[in-house]
Amino acid sequence: MKLGVQKLFSAVTSLLAVAGAVALPAGAQAQPITGVYRGEIYNAPNLINAYSAWLGHEVTMGQGHQPKDSWANIENPSWQLNAWGAWVRAKAGRRLNYSVAMFPSGQGSLAQCATGAYDFRFRNLANNMANAGLQRSIIRLGWEFSGSWMPWYSGNGQQANFAECFRRIVTAMRTAQPNAGFEFDWNPNYDISASDLAATYPGNAYVDYIGFDLYDQGWNGRYPIPSGCTGACRLARWQENWNVQFAPALTRFRNFAQARGKRLSVPEWGVNDAATTGGGDNTYFVQQMLSFIFDPANNVGYHSYFDYQAPDGHHQLSNVDSNGGHTFQTEFPNAAALFKSFYANLPSPGGTLSTSRATVSPSTVTRGQSFQVTGSVTSPTAQTLVVKYEIRSAASPYTLIDEQFYSQAFTAGQTRAFTSTLVIPTSRPAGTYRVDTLVYTSNWSQTLLYRNDTTFTAN
Repeated sequence: MKLGVQKLFSAVTSLLAVAGAVALPAGAQAQPITGVYRGEIYNAPNLINAYSAWLGHEVTMGQGHQPKDSWANIENPSWQLNAWGAWVRAKAGRRLNYSVAMFPSGQGSLAQCATGAYDFRFRNLANNMANAGLQRSIIRLGWEFSGSWMPWYSGNGQQANFAECFRRIVTAMRTAQPNAGFEFDWNPNYDISASDLAATYPGNAYVDYIGFDLYDQGWNGRYPIPSGCTGACRLARWQENWNVQFAPALTRFRNFAQARGKRLSVPEWGVNDAATTGGGDNTYFVQQMLSFIFDPANNVGYHSYFDYQAPDGHHQLSNVDSNGGHTFQTEFPNAAALFKSFYANLPSPGGTLSTSRATVSPSTVTRGQSFQVTGSVTSPTAQTLVVKYEIRSAASPYTLIDEQFYSQAFTAGQTRAFTSTLVIPTSRPAGTYRVDTLVYTSNWSQTLLYRNDTTFTAN
């Protein structure tokens, strides 16, 4: 859960430039899951439905945090699990993003956890979550563990104990409920050192997501922005804070995740009020964040906006009040409008947008002569999509050689096939090339799917 500490991330790059340079696994998720935190609303998960109504886009992931006060509230917080289970079961496709404590404050240690002393407690939790209908939950185990405010703080020589504790808990929960489909998010803070990243990582077999939290706070005099600094002055402050504070951290996390073949996640993010060292109504921050999250080349599995007025920082964009009505007035109206307009261009969840593996005919291409690329796209919803096939060199800098695109209307669940006639000019060298398949929204504003899993030879 967010605290008043420097939790700042992210870098932004051109969507298409990065998409052309970084490969995704075949069949990688096309669109990150959208979640939201609306406070500890276990007794009123309808607030997420009200948030979806405000956003104009169905939000399929709710977020909750376990208390850190007792083993009972870790093993079986039935008051929390049952309410979330009812919300998840009410509509297909919903999931819980659940922050799970490793042990209560003052009632355990990473060293004890690493011995397996708490395994039985997490077997109980797994069984209780499954009984509540919370299969497929994403579990943020020992979240923000590199923060000294957490009971399971991984510093002070506890790196190895943390990694082993993480492994023990994941193993215990999977053993108790092998078919529950739980996924585990390994979630340090942005300022964790490179050495601690490696030392606390429990191993690929135990991690599904590598996550980080990010709030628009600034330090060293960049924030708060003085009242007289408006227009270009304010934008320069926003850009400087992004470039200095967020970009290096995100680059490190992205590289770390890609080297391990793991999806990134952004379990908490938000704008921040000036009173708590924030950038205020920062449209630049929101645009950069959404651009990064929804760029398929970054392989972000899910994100969750922190739509809440916390005691240590205000972040709420929506108009949803505590009763599920729409009377709240945000102090970030421009950021809220930008956030909503971005989602207006995205298809609502309801299935998976997918493409076939593109094929090249003939299998060996002659430069200067036309050849065919064939593939298909399946849309889960009725929408118009732009489908594009690109021929690129197979080695960096992945030069674009030829391309063809189609604007095509789909009905829900429809698969459409496409055949493109393309040419590699004789001015290009013989060797290995690749086909990239891209799918965009109808106005080209968002890349919904990207894959580059077909290579071929040109002589």
